[in-house]
Amino acid sequence: MLAQIRLRLGALTPKTSSRFAMSIAVISPLIVFLLATAWSCELTAAEPRDSPQPAQPADDQFFQATIVPLVEQYCVECHEGDSADAEVALDGLHSVEQILGHREKWERVYRQLGIDGMPPEDHDRRLSPDERNTLLKWFDQTLHHVDCELVDDAGRVTIHRLNRTEYNNTVRDLLGVDIKPAADFPSDDLGYGFSNIGDVLSLPPLLLEKYVDAAEKISAAVIQTTPLSQQAIRVSGDRLKSTGNASEEVAGFRLLYSEGSLYSEHEIGTAGEYVIRIEAAADQAGPELAKMEVRIDGKAVKVHEIRGHREPANYELSHRLEQGRHRIEAAFINDYYLPDAEQESDRDRNLGIRFIELQGPMDVSASEAHRRLICSEPTEENTLAQAANEIFVRLLPRAFRRPVDEFEVERMVKLVELATSQGDSFERAIQIGLQAVLVSPHFLFRVEYDADPINAQNQHELSDFELASRLSYFLWSTMPDDELFELARSGELHKRDVLDQQVGRMLDDPKANALVDNFASQWLTLGNLDEVKPDPKLFPEFTPELRADIVRETELFVKSIFREDRSLLDFLDADFTFLNERLAKHYGIDGVQGEEFRRVTLPGSQRVGVLTHASILTLTSNPNRTSLVRRGNWIVETILGIPLPDPPADVPSLEEGAKQSGATTMREQLKLHREMPACASCHNTLDPLGFGLENFDAIGRWRDQAEGVPVDAGGKLPGGKAFSGPAELAQILKERQLDFAELVTKKLLTYALGRGLTLPDSCAVDEIVSELQREDFRFSVLVRGIVHSKPFRMRRGEQEENKQ
Repeated sequence: MLAQIRLRLGALTPKTSSRFAMSIAVISPLIVFLLATAWSCELTAAEPRDSPQPAQPADDQFFQATIVPLVEQYCVECHEGDSADAEVALDGLHSVEQILGHREKWERVYRQLGIDGMPPEDHDRRLSPDERNTLLKWFDQTLHHVDCELVDDAGRVTIHRLNRTEYNNTVRDLLGVDIKPAADFPSDDLGYGFSNIGDVLSLPPLLLEKYVDAAEKISAAVIQTTPLSQQAIRVSGDRLKSTGNASEEVAGFRLLYSEGSLYSEHEIGTAGEYVIRIEAAADQAGPELAKMEVRIDGKAVKVHEIRGHREPANYELSHRLEQGRHRIEAAFINDYYLPDAEQESDRDRNLGIRFIELQGPMDVSASEAHRRLICSEPTEENTLAQAANEIFVRLLPRAFRRPVDEFEVERMVKLVELATSQGDSFERAIQIGLQAVLVSPHFLFRVEYDADPINAQNQHELSDFELASRLSYFLWSTMPDDELFELARSGELHKRDVLDQQVGRMLDDPKANALVDNFASQWLTLGNLDEVKPDPKLFPEFTPELRADIVRETELFVKSIFREDRSLLDFLDADFTFLNERLAKHYGIDGVQGEEFRRVTLPGSQRVGVLTHASILTLTSNPNRTSLVRRGNWIVETILGIPLPDPPADVPSLEEGAKQSGATTMREQLKLHREMPACASCHNTLDPLGFGLENFDAIGRWRDQAEGVPVDAGGKLPGGKAFSGPAELAQILKERQLDFAELVTKKLLTYALGRGLTLPDSCAVDEIVSELQREDFRFSVLVRGIVHSKPFRMRRGEQEENKQ
């Protein structure tokens, strides 16, 4: 055990027992780990550092003569001083440096111009098409221009701690046990919408404790220190469950006074032949001996006659048990009661049970995980050191995901030797060594090396082993497999044709479902559905089964786009989905029967793409009604990629505003919000998008009426484009296909790198989007573009503080 790790080092003295030496050997990897923690915390606690950026090609004369007058003429009236609409002040503009110094604010202006949201449609002064295009081109050039021939910055990823999903998957693939030890870890923080961002994967003290606990749990699950045939689980009488009339424990026995049974339940992890052992005794009476029937899962397998009067004895039988949960039962089947019998010993027959014990399996050796790890054992010809060396020479390169040197292996061998010298078995010593590996920073972190770590100009290709890890954690959320390791070892992995072949192989592997579970679910915010609680009185149909169904629909839909290499634009306008009978009835679609999901072509114009999935419609609703604002905001942020500010604190809610104004419909209530200067800039965009989905209720069912009034699902987007209903809205969104492709590219590149994007990354993004456009926006093109990009294949050193 690693309990010694929890001791304060200051409490240990030279007089501590000889076990202290072993404690130090176990603790030493943790000390290295704590040093790495300090290093990581220093990096993550620092302010974000911008990468070197080229000078922007902004013409100051054009800026002063054209841009400033347009901003003053059309924008400043509403966006001036402390009372500026949406708290965005644009007055006092006099230099390009002001824009570059407040890039986030002017990026919002650019986005609003892009959807023709500024000035608002009802404003008395509107930009002409030529003026709008002039501003758009200038802001695009100023905010986004990077001369990709000159800029040379691959970016830098903070040392990356395995998140909970990555930890579980890595343990599974390294050791062959799928026990999800990270379930007890603290939740991972999100950065840029994802849980795998190095900058926010901190190391709180609680997590250090959890790592130690997990190492103990994992090592016990992998390595069996006692032969299976000697392992027995005994359930004493006071813990046995009963049917019928059973007494409390008396002298260690539970008594059955009449026909009934006592039983225990066992989870069988390994199928095989087991010994069932029951200690029993009886009060004998009548013409025959008391009888105990042994039942397994309710089926009788043997009847024992209990010998003697109140003479405890063990009764055994062997039986094969398959993997899973089983009930072992001892039943009293021949009760006898004659209270008027002349002899007291003839009046009452009872059965007493002291314990039920299950031992085995008797015919199965160690588990596959045990046999795979313990690949060598000490013999007369093979010393203990040689056996330990063979084990860790194989384990460490896979655990650390890189080649290891002799010193690293030797440390583990010495730890094993020390443990056995203190009386532990070889298996127990290897167990301790495995625990040390599992708390090593080289296991817990994805470490990438820089020869000159504080030189931002020192860019270099990742090693093939580092590239293998980036690739596997990107596509599989787990460690590289043997094929990736072999290609890295041979120095072939970085070659373009080899990378292409590996991407295809990995996307075909079931482990690529991690892209659905981890990337897509976080991008689409499906995890938020866990927090949504539709009012059960208003929506009794929303059962736990339906909740699971609507999530499964979206997962299968995304999986089909990824697995079938479909166009990314299917997210917007696909005419198919995946339904089972329950969800099909929820959607009002006939012809689907049974619990199994199957691909269904969507009829008519009610549903199209992911926007009309019940999962999205439910998580963007309130518990008692739909939310136009939430639905509009989801589209703006998730599909259009336009971040919006939080609403002003002093603006009343829709319900409060309705009470004050007397507004009776949602359109009237939202119109009031749009009339407030602080709300108009956002609501002019959000509200029409939300109205396009108003045919769906708060749990995603289609409706033609709401509260007895016909649903009006028409709207008009900033810029004048009108639509009626979800299908027409989806088509308008699809017209912005390059913008959508850019958004998905940025999201997936962020996820793949585990860091936020910087301006130089736009070179890679632009290349990928151009290739997507040429190749019908197919998913595999996006993945290959990311894998071949400079940010994915390379890294650079950190900038020195004094050069900031």
